[in-house]
Amino acid sequence: MSFFGSVLFLCASCSVSYIKTDTLKQNYEKKIHHTTLLGKALFKTDQRKKDTYDHVQVFLNESEVKRDFDVTAYGSYTPLILPLVRPERPRLEKYLLWKGARKARKLKADGVIIDNKNDFRVIKFK
Repeated sequence: MSFFGSVLFLCASCSVSYIKTDTLKQNYEKKIHHTTLLGKALFKTDQRKKDTYDHVQVFLNESEVKRDFDVTAYGSYTPLILPLVRPERPRLEKYLLWKGARKARKLKADGVIIDNKNDFRVIKFK
């Protein structure tokens, strides 16, 4: 009986966390425009970041893509986390869209579709 009680206690203490798509988009915009180094906004001086933002579209659902496309590559973002110091969720909220966009730009693709919390597809328009 004590084994089942401990399993029930562990499952009851687990919580489901959601990442809102609005939060992902806001953090992506913040990452692009408000990253600073020594008080300067990097978007004005970092051409690679500006190029990625201008040429790669980030979609959170396949139905958002209004054109025909081919999948160029599949990718994943699995951050290195230390659960006691910083959990996984804040890292995903801050960097998931940005990491997908960077990989798409390296492959000279047109966009990226975020499939779930770790996986994305790099697409090229027809």
